[in-house]
Amino acid sequence: MVRRRGVVVAAVAAGLLLLGAAVYGLAVVDRPRVQSVDNSWGTVTAERTEVVSDIRVDNPLLLRLGDGVADVRYNVTLNGVRMASGVERGVRLGGSDDVVTVRTWLDNDKIQPWWVSHVNRNETTTVRVDPEVRVDYAGVDLPAEEATRTRTVRTDLLEPLNTERNRSVAVFGRTALVVEETSARWGEATRARTPIRASTTVTNELPVAVPLTDVRYTIRMNGIVVGRGTAAGRTVIPAESTRQVALRADIDNSKLDEWWVTHRRRNGSSRLSVAFDATVGYRDVDRRVTLDGLTYNRTFRTDIFDEESNGSATPGTPAVRGSPARASRGAT
Repeated sequence: MVRRRGVVVAAVAAGLLLLGAAVYGLAVVDRPRVQSVDNSWGTVTAERTEVVSDIRVDNPLLLRLGDGVADVRYNVTLNGVRMASGVERGVRLGGSDDVVTVRTWLDNDKIQPWWVSHVNRNETTTVRVDPEVRVDYAGVDLPAEEATRTRTVRTDLLEPLNTERNRSVAVFGRTALVVEETSARWGEATRARTPIRASTTVTNELPVAVPLTDVRYTIRMNGIVVGRGTAAGRTVIPAESTRQVALRADIDNSKLDEWWVTHRRRNGSSRLSVAFDATVGYRDVDRRVTLDGLTYNRTFRTDIFDEESNGSATPGTPAVRGSPARASRGAT
């Protein structure tokens, strides 16, 4: 009898050890793994933008034999600015892999702080996607392996303004001024405004001085006016002489959420235009003219989620470069 009891106790102890080893192996060695994260944009309204994320979870062997319940959390940040976050609770897992769809919402007023960070970082954005999957199986909490995804998106919006190409400005049917060189850079962006600082070299080909007064600018993004004002005061270009003219323009950042809606509805594509006009004096007559030599257009994309290649960065790999901006050069 004593011997039989000892055998039973040993068998129970061995069973517990095996069960403990199995649980330990499941919890430590064979955890769920986030295989891929595919992001896309959903519904866009005036106030917010939907982010749709398909998270593919590779399940360990024991989860394939039974059912597990998962909580899925999800965060998206751009340059450290939290743009969207969400959670799906009680998602049942049971196959060799499962796709969990998480829908989160981005408040469009988050576009302002992101834009400021993008400009102030030399038009560079680091996209960080943090999915977190925790599975409950038979009372055991199984966190998935860390699966942070990052990629880098770059633009170069002012590149067409940095040129040495000659462009003419006609007044009263004849060439009066020649814009020989322009340069532009961003100033320090704030939540309220994004300054553009530019300068241009202008030659007066006429035998008389030409005054430029009330030089004004208009900035549009997808047709929406995001900036308008005075770019320079009165400047006189002496006869047959060359002068450098300093220009400044500001984007009103309060208009960016309105622009963002059009940007997303055009699949992440925008057309930026900057136009200048001024009052030009010639032979005691003033006329308002468009400074075609300074006006430019540029089409750019922000492929934040790498939707064009439908791929996902792998944890531990270098950030992926964003799609290069596409320029439309020349005066219009």
